[in-house]
Amino acid sequence: MANEVIAFLRCHNLAGKAETDSAKDEPQATEATIQDSLPGRRSVEEGISSKPDAIFLDCTLGTGGHTLAMLQAHPTCRVIALDRDADSMQFAKRRLEEAGVFHRVTLVQGDFRHAPQLLQPLFDNQEIAGESQGWTGAYGRIDGALIDAGMSLYQVTWAERGLSFRSDAPLDMRYDRTQEISAYDLVNRLSASEFEDLLFKFTDERWARRIAEFVVAQRNRSPIHTTSELAQLIEAAIPAAVRHQTRVHPATKTFAALRLAVNDEFWALEEGAWAVSSVLAHKARLAILTYSSNEDRTVKHTYRRLAGRPLERDSSRSKAGRKKEVGRSLRAP
Repeated sequence: MANEVIAFLRCHNLAGKAETDSAKDEPQATEATIQDSLPGRRSVEEGISSKPDAIFLDCTLGTGGHTLAMLQAHPTCRVIALDRDADSMQFAKRRLEEAGVFHRVTLVQGDFRHAPQLLQPLFDNQEIAGESQGWTGAYGRIDGALIDAGMSLYQVTWAERGLSFRSDAPLDMRYDRTQEISAYDLVNRLSASEFEDLLFKFTDERWARRIAEFVVAQRNRSPIHTTSELAQLIEAAIPAAVRHQTRVHPATKTFAALRLAVNDEFWALEEGAWAVSSVLAHKARLAILTYSSNEDRTVKHTYRRLAGRPLERDSSRSKAGRKKEVGRSLRAP
């Protein structure tokens, strides 16, 4: 089961109250008022706000599942939905139209790290679906926001994206297909030490060095073009005795690390939380769903900073900084 953590942020009212519990299968929050607002197994979408006319921000639209749940849980709310992937947005639009709720949705293509800039034209022009009262300014009108880290099912099942090793496809992995750097570039340009760092620091891959050596040896003969080529190299790199000890495919962590690096996902959570928190109303809530211990640590680190709390260990900050520096260095020409 995904290591899912929900962290709630009460903007402008955080002193001493932002720390979330340790990652568990069951989502938890430690602030009593938050727990009171989420009785039983109430969904994230229901608990994100209690205002009848709320305006929500879905920072990662994907296939529209969370947006649809928000609209169904709050029949009079409106949703602004962001996503980098134009194709996913079209899929989500059709789904929301079929559900009869698209008239309450405003779609904006872009990265949630740029939420203030993306939302500014909507504030200025009052272009929110169903909005009749207008905006009160560039900030402070969003009543609840949700970030669901990672890729959507739609992206995984579209073989052309190269996000899965279960089908043969070009090494792409980009959410925004207009950006320059793809997984092909990282696999075929990084040095052995850089590739090893990527695998180990992003996904704690135990066999990072051996995989990097196999990849570099192969591309010295000819470039690695497809997901199948890469998956086969990784299988060859990991000893058979080790592969037989688990049912998890040996390429799982390598593909995850490449996806995270290509799409800037680690620091997107940190930078995005800061950006999104700046457009939230007083006492609004931001919920972030994460699916790995590294993402969990990044989110809790960021929430402590937003709350103005000192970090428990200086090493947390330096580790996050190293990940950011490693990822950005990969993009140097």
